[in-house]
Amino acid sequence: MLNKTIQFISCIVVLLSFVSETVNAKSDKFRAMWREDPSTTMVIGWNQVSGGNAILHIDVLDHGQNVEDYATVKKPDRVIRAKGMNNFFVRLWGLRPNTTYYFVIKDDEGISKRMSFKTAPDNQEERLSIIAGGDSRNYREARQNANRIVSRLRPHFVMFGGDMTASDNDVQWKNWFDDWQLTIGSDGRLCPVVVTRGNHESENKSLVDLFDVKNEDCYYALTFGGKLFRAYTLNTLIPADGYQKDWLIRDLQAHPDILWKAAQYHHSIRPHTIKKDEQHDQQFHWAPAFYEFGVNLVVESDAHVVKSTWPIRPCKPKTPGSDEGYIRDDENGTVYVGEGCWGAPIRPNDDDKKWTRSSGSFNQFKWIFVDEFQMEIRTIVLDQSSECAEVEDYDIFTPPPGLKVWNPREGDVITIKKRRALVDDFLVDNSNEEQDGGKFNDSPFEGSVGSSNSEILEARIAPGMKIYGFKAIRSGSDIAIKWKTEHERGSMEYEVQRSLGTDANFKTICRIDGKGRTQNDYLYMDHGFAANNPGARVNYRLKQILPSGKSAYYDLKDAIQKPDDWSEYPHLGSVPETGEITFDYDLKRAADVSVLILNPHLQAVKRIQYRGQQPGFYSQGINIAEVPRGRYLLVVKAGKQVLRRFRVVKKS
Repeated sequence: MLNKTIQFISCIVVLLSFVSETVNAKSDKFRAMWREDPSTTMVIGWNQVSGGNAILHIDVLDHGQNVEDYATVKKPDRVIRAKGMNNFFVRLWGLRPNTTYYFVIKDDEGISKRMSFKTAPDNQEERLSIIAGGDSRNYREARQNANRIVSRLRPHFVMFGGDMTASDNDVQWKNWFDDWQLTIGSDGRLCPVVVTRGNHESENKSLVDLFDVKNEDCYYALTFGGKLFRAYTLNTLIPADGYQKDWLIRDLQAHPDILWKAAQYHHSIRPHTIKKDEQHDQQFHWAPAFYEFGVNLVVESDAHVVKSTWPIRPCKPKTPGSDEGYIRDDENGTVYVGEGCWGAPIRPNDDDKKWTRSSGSFNQFKWIFVDEFQMEIRTIVLDQSSECAEVEDYDIFTPPPGLKVWNPREGDVITIKKRRALVDDFLVDNSNEEQDGGKFNDSPFEGSVGSSNSEILEARIAPGMKIYGFKAIRSGSDIAIKWKTEHERGSMEYEVQRSLGTDANFKTICRIDGKGRTQNDYLYMDHGFAANNPGARVNYRLKQILPSGKSAYYDLKDAIQKPDDWSEYPHLGSVPETGEITFDYDLKRAADVSVLILNPHLQAVKRIQYRGQQPGFYSQGINIAEVPRGRYLLVVKAGKQVLRRFRVVKKS
């Protein structure tokens, strides 16, 4: 009788187990990637354990597991058996930018948990949060801890530098993807990953089959935020020259209007541990292109140490002040960071260079912010951040409690100022931005700022005066309000006024005396407003007041100097078919001379430098054959002094 009772109970257990498993689809190891435009596409991948007819159901509305309520269904575009998994990939396109999509996967055996993803912004005014790192191959506990921190920081995406596993085998990849599920947010949000091949990935095919990488050679580029940021992924396990180098240079030439460029690859060119070899081919074939075409940041892996450099450029080996083929160049150099430490064995940082900013030896990844004006890089100490809180979805740029940011003596934040942000150096000889409110980190405020005009406007009550560049920029818990003026009259005043939502009742929040100079920069910090009004729409306007009491209001945004305002500069004539143009200048004292070609948005599309020129008269040439047709400004600088400016028109 007892045996029969046990058998009966066993049957109940088996039956209950079966019923439970039919509720959820037999799918796991979810992941999100991109093959095309990150603002309008997404690839959702998973492992289909069992069950047939798997279909993804998706909507901009959250229907939970009510599968029939989802607006769109999509069958897998690709199914591949690899690394012991049935890898299913659904390629989505025609999506809305900067939008959260909810989805479930239904098959013959049930319905998955409800998950979501968010497309990237397509507006360069939207700030980006990026995590970058690599080398997770050995210690699962450290890897899992790093993944949990990713879920709490909720970045727009992760740039992963390779060496996911140690041996590229079935068991290790299954474990890796199980651990990757820890990057999913508490609300089910998947974090897209941009993957790089490392030397522990035995072949390119591993990434193609597991992450649906579009290029079988595993080098590619993606643009985020309209023209804000382009991320290059290179493959150090195939030749650095040849097709890969040709593609890199062509792509850099084809995107001169991107505000920020970054690259990631696995092997560090100049590793900061003596246990790893130098990568001379990469230095020879890639570093000059990074410098020539303005790559701002490079993220390296493989060495399993922590490092960041000052801005550097490649140079001849015996150049005074250089080290291992690089020399510090704060004005135009590239910042290199890395080198791995997502759970791989930590190595000693025993090979610093003259141009090393900081180095260390601990588990870490980089937390990167990108906006129109600057790039910020923080190093997160992973082992001391395991209990950090989760950021709010409306404020993903404020470090949460418990997050440990590395703070070496050189400082905890590496700030790369956009060369375009220094454009006044090209146009005005004596302009230095005054930051009356202290240091600020530029990023768009949640909601929007009232705006109606993108041109420089003649002041309506002061003929000849120009007011432009009026912006409201989020800065942590504050908002920075900025504007510029030209040919300002003396004894003028300004009021910054603010209203909320659709309310047209503006209130004055500050009054500022005019500076009365030919060129002026203004800044006011609206302290605490962003933190106290999360997600709100705020409108700012500027009131200009003359000594007579007359006043006018301005509601401007993103004002830039127009090419028509360049008429005072000499015209070099039409560019010949060869693309070669010549110009001259008179150098009064020895200096490094820079030549820049600026487009109408004041972005440098090409630059050359002449190091250590002696005083004298010079006639130089520059080839702009690869620059698109249009109007440009050629600027010659000696150090920070502008020597000459020329108008250039390229008709073909």
